[in-house]
Amino acid sequence: MAFINNIAVLVRWWRSFLAANGDSTAMESVSGVFPFLDWSAVDHSAVTTFIPMLGLWCMTIALLKLIRRVNVRTENFPFFKGSDQLNVALGLFGTLWGIIVIGYFDLATVTMGDLMQCLHTALFSTLMAVVWVFMIDHPVIRPLFARLAEKARLAVADDDDLSAAVCGLVARINEAANSFEKHQKEFEEESARRLREYEEMFDKRFKAYEEALKARHGAYAEKFDAMLENSEEAFRRRHISYEAAFESRLAGYEKEFEKRQKEYVEFFARRIDELEKRVAEEKENAEKANARLAAVASALK
Repeated sequence: MAFINNIAVLVRWWRSFLAANGDSTAMESVSGVFPFLDWSAVDHSAVTTFIPMLGLWCMTIALLKLIRRVNVRTENFPFFKGSDQLNVALGLFGTLWGIIVIGYFDLATVTMGDLMQCLHTALFSTLMAVVWVFMIDHPVIRPLFARLAEKARLAVADDDDLSAAVCGLVARINEAANSFEKHQKEFEEESARRLREYEEMFDKRFKAYEEALKARHGAYAEKFDAMLENSEEAFRRRHISYEAAFESRLAGYEKEFEKRQKEYVEFFARRIDELEKRVAEEKENAEKANARLAAVASALK
């Protein structure tokens, strides 16, 4: 999709460029068939998108061969013989094409943006070729597909290269053994070093925890003693204050009781006198009534 979009942008740009007779100010802005991929169409030689497209096609065909159980030669697998030279040549072509295009612009209206566009064409094509061949193809893709072919038991070596392949295999095995031994020693040394560090760290932290625990225990003991003394002193003060208040209230109650007792005695004495007077009056009234009755009785006789 990126390559198709790049071709569409390239064709439309050339049409606009030729229609404007090389005048960049009179050109219309162009876009591809997939506008969201216009960021990948900065190379107007289309090499930047063609190289990965070609590589992906080769990898797809190689995977189909592995799926169909077709024996493959791992020398250039999954690509073809001369693919490296082709990619580098395409990168150089993009560089030359970007430089050549500069000459077709109208020098009276050429801008720095036009020069940067041609520079993008020149540099991005070479950058893609170098990155693809030396950073993706040989280090990653070819070893990966070679392992896939060997794992599927479909790898075939040339008779002339058999001894070299065996020597290379032995060399890789020795190198892997040496690397494993080296890594094992480094791992053992690192494990011993970390174990010592952990032991030292544990001892330091354990001592620090013990010291902190002792300090806290002492602080808590001092604080508890101080609080106990303060509590005892406060208890004594409150006991004394409660005792004084109780005695004061008891004395007040005694005085109030004596006062009330005198009042009750006086009250009952007055009541008794009143009752005695009332009894005497009633007795006197009864005697008078009896005398009257006697007088009435004698009169009746």
